[in-house]
Amino acid sequence: MTGTEERPSQLLSGDHRELDQKFEEFRATPVSEMAQRRERFDRFAADLCHHIEVEERLLFPIFGEGDPSRRRVVDLMLDEHRRIEEVLQRTRLRLNAGPASTEDLEFELVNVLWAHNAREEEAVYPWFDTHLSKDRTREVTQDLRGHGPTQDEP
Repeated sequence: MTGTEERPSQLLSGDHRELDQKFEEFRATPVSEMAQRRERFDRFAADLCHHIEVEERLLFPIFGEGDPSRRRVVDLMLDEHRRIEEVLQRTRLRLNAGPASTEDLEFELVNVLWAHNAREEEAVYPWFDTHLSKDRTREVTQDLRGHGPTQDEP
């Protein structure tokens, strides 16, 4: 790894911070501005779902391989991903129904994401710094950075 390449833990944690920023932009948008609120939520949700997909496709299989205790951590992460996706879906449904507060769902999502991200950043991501191949690191980097749905939107 050259001095300019990010460690996997830095890349993934950085993606968490970018997602946090998008979520805060959504939360800061007043209910009276529903079109912009929906747009910001959709951007955040698409990017979060992509982050989840990259972890599940490229990272978690390697992390859980051959070690029952790490496999249990992966199972927990997958359960939390399903819960996150479920809260995103309920939020999307409420936003699509018209002007309404989503504060309770935002609070629920913050609680799940905070605990989930802390576990990943403390127990999972550092492992990848020493166990992920350069090719896999490059693939993860390209997949996270090359995520097009929010970049291609008008």
